[in-house]
Amino acid sequence: MEIYFDTDYKRIEYNAAHHILIATWKVAPTSNEFRTGMMAMVDAMAHFKTGRVVYDVIYLGALLEEDQVWTATEWRTLAVAVGHSKVAFILPEDIFTSMSMEDMMEKADKEVSFAYFGRMEDAIRWVIIPQQRNGTGASAFRNTTDK
Repeated sequence: MEIYFDTDYKRIEYNAAHHILIATWKVAPTSNEFRTGMMAMVDAMAHFKTGRVVYDVIYLGALLEEDQVWTATEWRTLAVAVGHSKVAFILPEDIFTSMSMEDMMEKADKEVSFAYFGRMEDAIRWVIIPQQRNGTGASAFRNTTDK
């Protein structure tokens, strides 16, 4: 794996074997850190020319409402423009972070397929499957058998 971005709060890696990005939140970021980390994700998607991403949000914590709205509107527009297309979230057992992520995805337009998982292996397996659109927009899937 090639490390693209690495700070105290977030790491972005490129997995060349599967042509995907893996973003790991190491700690709960400040609002500024969150937005900086998310903008680094846009840059990474453009750099590696892939919109398939696994987000490990186990340590992300609950997001501020304004950061959820920013991500679902401004950031999403930039991300989709560089190819953001399929996302797997690795959620913690912490109900607050899970609810925060699910709430944010509900705010977003349905241009990106997404699913929730409890393990990295399952998330990668899902995100590398070629996407098949049926004209109804993005799909949401929660894998509950892997916890």
